[in-house]
Amino acid sequence: MNNNLIKSEISVMDKSAKTIMVVDDDYHSLKAVSKALTKAGYHTIKAETGQEGLELLNKNEVNLIITDLKMPEVDGVTLLEAAKNKNPNIAIIVMTGYGTVDSAVEAMKKGAYDYLSKPINLGELKLQIQRALEKQQLIVEVEYLKQRLDRKIELNSLVGKSAKMKQICEFIEQVAPTRSTVLIQGESGTGKELIAKAIHSLSPRSEQPFVALSCVALAENLLETELFGHEKGAFTGAVNMRKGAFEAADKGTLFLDEIGEMSLSSQAKLLRVIEEREFSRVGSHTPIKCNIRIIAATNKDLEQSVVNKRFREDLFYRLKVVTINLPPLRERKEDIPLLVYNFLQQFSNENQKNVQSISQEAMDEIIRYNWPGNVRELKNCLENIVIMNKKESIELPDIPEEIRESNLQARRIDIKVGLTFDEIEKKALQETLSYTNNNKTKAAAILNIGLRTLQRKIQKYGL
Repeated sequence: MNNNLIKSEISVMDKSAKTIMVVDDDYHSLKAVSKALTKAGYHTIKAETGQEGLELLNKNEVNLIITDLKMPEVDGVTLLEAAKNKNPNIAIIVMTGYGTVDSAVEAMKKGAYDYLSKPINLGELKLQIQRALEKQQLIVEVEYLKQRLDRKIELNSLVGKSAKMKQICEFIEQVAPTRSTVLIQGESGTGKELIAKAIHSLSPRSEQPFVALSCVALAENLLETELFGHEKGAFTGAVNMRKGAFEAADKGTLFLDEIGEMSLSSQAKLLRVIEEREFSRVGSHTPIKCNIRIIAATNKDLEQSVVNKRFREDLFYRLKVVTINLPPLRERKEDIPLLVYNFLQQFSNENQKNVQSISQEAMDEIIRYNWPGNVRELKNCLENIVIMNKKESIELPDIPEEIRESNLQARRIDIKVGLTFDEIEKKALQETLSYTNNNKTKAAAILNIGLRTLQRKIQKYGL
């Protein structure tokens, strides 16, 4: 994937590139909000009525709208609906000065990102704008990255904006048009089969079969039957002739997962097929020509297996003509928000749910976790959360308790010999407040002290 293309099609979070429209029939509020946002570096346009807002919306490309709800003739909800029809990804923050949340909640059901009560706290508004634009950009990037590869395959594990994933996507595009065998190495759950499908889908063989076969937990004779097929009567129970994976994948791609589990005898037969491009069914000596591309995957260190005489060296080098090393999720945590929003969208659609957002606290908790099961574990976790969630947003309590407990246990405080009790207490307070993103109620609960006690100690240590 061309990095320059990525930069040109996905704009970075540059304030000067973001246009915000402020709509409010209260002139003083309109002026104050617009001035603050212009000073913060955003390009702002103002509208004193909902009708004027509609007109400006049709003439300008707007990234975010801040609108009052209660306005004569064209109200904020009408403006919201028109904006969403024009651009479903537009971010909208509504303002209400009526002390009730009913109309604001209704606006959020129609797609508003959040609401604020008047008088507006400008600091809180700026924070909401930043988060809304970040979420908007994540959605755009998810859609872009999906489109960059074939729409016919699931690309969940290929979603990512990290340098490692961009490099892998570029590598896929380079190797896909060739006939070379490919070895994909990575931990379980990192998405090795999705990489293989992406290579197949972007290759000249894309209209031909993609056949996946796992080499794990299959006895040697069963694996050979799965690979090469068998003739009628070849062994007890072989009542009919059966074609194997090589025949099924003819002119297409054969994906051999966990190839490190293959026996040495099966490895020798696979090597012969790769070299001679022909095979025989079990129980037959008649050669069958095959035209397939082999992509293999493993979560083992095959090089070490060669040293230990558990994997043939000649087969290893025939498979690793092109090697893709897929990093674990813990090494590309910047991809987690993209994956989360992608899974939320997928599972909400599949389960007729309306889970549209996730709080920053909940997202931070997900990012902190080490994800030993990689993308597969994250996917299963998000599916469970969406199914069990009755709200439109995922909050911190919705994150599984085992993940929150693991994060808490992983958090360590470095206490050096010689520190005073006050210094130790101050350090404990600092780390706990940092862990909770300065949520004092949560910090007090973790420290098992009262909220007032915590506030006194914060004042005492000047935190």
